[in-house]
Amino acid sequence: MYYPATLTPYEDGSGRYSITFEDLPGCVSQGENLEDALRMAQEALTLHIGSMIEDGDVLPPPSSLEEASAKNQKLAGEEGYAVARGTMYQYVLADVRPRVKKAASVNLSISLKPTILQGIDAMAEEMGLSRSGVIAVAARDYIQRMQN
Repeated sequence: MYYPATLTPYEDGSGRYSITFEDLPGCVSQGENLEDALRMAQEALTLHIGSMIEDGDVLPPPSSLEEASAKNQKLAGEEGYAVARGTMYQYVLADVRPRVKKAASVNLSISLKPTILQGIDAMAEEMGLSRSGVIAVAARDYIQRMQN
């Protein structure tokens, strides 16, 4: 699953970057240079999304790069600072496959329309999950919303 990262250069000339995700408050990191920042962004995002999935939390839909930039600009305006020169917005992929725990499962046979199955397969590929994983996440999300 891809989310836009905000990569903000330190203003001290060190070449370091701070990393935030406008869609995922609390998902932050930093890197010694741009390459390290991108690697650290993927690691932070993977851990954050993996924890959310394990906890049964609902994943927010990812913003576009333009939406992430607008959110960052709005926050800066509200908090009274300017977005640092050289700030970049980059999609980062969360690889949640290693974090998904395999619990005892029950085989289930269901029938779905081909268009629904295509949607499940597309989401599975994007999220790095199996068909069953996508169906489980969607069912858990639906059950959670219905209980609230």
